Amino acid sequence: MSDAGERARMRALDRCLQLLEDALAEGKVRIDGPLGFRLRHLLGDGGLIPDHRLEGRRTDRVLDDIFALQAQVLGQDDEQAAG
Repeated sequence: MSDAGERARMRALDRCLQLLEDALAEGKVRIDGPLGFRLRHLLGDGGLIPDHRLEGRRTDRVLDDIFALQAQVLGQDDEQAAG
């Protein structure tokens, strides 16, 4: 992961994970407008574009999606498919 673009994506995903974990700790079961806005902008800044609307989705499902994106960036998905 030496590429600057990959590092930017990982930083954006890490920030998204932190936001989602904080939301869960605050008892937010679903993504509201302000949180969705922040997540979309973080993902956009990292060169990642959410493929669907975030608002109204379950927080834990979006968290799972972010973990999956992180695995893709790290190349873990390819390694798991080969193994």
